[in-house]
Amino acid sequence: MQIKFNDKINQIIKNLALEAQRFGVKIYFVGGLVRDVLMGKTPLDIDILVEGNAIDFVKSLDFVEIKSIHKDFGTVKTEISGVNIDFASTRIEEYPKSGCLPHVTKIGCDIKDDLIRRDFTINAIAARILPSLDYEIIDIFNGCNDISKGVLKVLHKNSYIDDPTRILRGLDFKLRFNFNFSPEDEKLIQSYLKNPDREGLSKDRVILTLNKLFSSNERAMSAISEFSSCCYYKILFDEFLFNKENLENAIKLFDIKDIGRVCLKYILEAPPVEIKFKSRLEIYKYFKNFSDVDLCVYYLKTNDKNTLIYFNELKNVVLNIKGLDLLNLGFRQGKIIGDILDKVLEAKLIKSTNIVTFEDEINFVKETFKL
Repeated sequence: MQIKFNDKINQIIKNLALEAQRFGVKIYFVGGLVRDVLMGKTPLDIDILVEGNAIDFVKSLDFVEIKSIHKDFGTVKTEISGVNIDFASTRIEEYPKSGCLPHVTKIGCDIKDDLIRRDFTINAIAARILPSLDYEIIDIFNGCNDISKGVLKVLHKNSYIDDPTRILRGLDFKLRFNFNFSPEDEKLIQSYLKNPDREGLSKDRVILTLNKLFSSNERAMSAISEFSSCCYYKILFDEFLFNKENLENAIKLFDIKDIGRVCLKYILEAPPVEIKFKSRLEIYKYFKNFSDVDLCVYYLKTNDKNTLIYFNELKNVVLNIKGLDLLNLGFRQGKIIGDILDKVLEAKLIKSTNIVTFEDEINFVKETFKL
């Protein structure tokens, strides 16, 4: 297999391969980098797997700057000649409960034992790094064949039970690469979703996966549509009310550019308590710290037309005068200052108002309030 790096990175990789021989370990590219290269894509991040203890290996290198070490997982973040490279030890993991974070039971295992803990066959391909910069492919789960066929397969039948976020990662790969779950995987997924075990579920891990799934605005609408129609929401909760037309309309109404963020917040946020506003001032004060994404999601969750009033009519209203200006006019410090500012703002929020400039506001105060 050929991997096209620039001359600088090639030299770094060659030096690492020579040092691995000296240290008596084998090193590999694995996972996303190998998958992307086999698919004709340019690798972005460089991760190296050490068949042994990566921390000990990296510490033996005098040309490496160690940025951080995660001892429990045997991983090291480094910088070499300005290039960020992450090292990981081969390891064996187990899942005490469905959906929880795995426990590492062994650091420095055989490469085959490390590969079997991974999610899909397409990500369980390793390429051994040699000083000649030749790369020896290790593909014990036929991941290369699944890449060529565009098929997503897990490595064992309990994979989705161990880690339900693999369903969402699979959806991400499906949309990114135009792949499909294998028929057997479809059955395994639906079997899990019929009776999801959420007792040990790591919600942080689910949210992290959803963040990645909705990181693309181009794929966001397809992602949330399949998240709903395929019942993937059952990983987190029993019901999920979704209407694609309503979502598309709201995105247009609020001129949303970050579609993925809207979809993510729509999934994760509970319906807010709808408020009965008594005035445009109350509307303004309630929504003034909302982003456009927040407004869009609130509208989707409540269908409250006040969000549209705020967005279209009130959002850009600015109060020019400050408390100091009122003190300079002769008003005394205290509650009266806030009350006056509220009255001026309320007057500006009226559709037919002719209060626009600083001078207009000062004149309104002089006409309305007595010193």
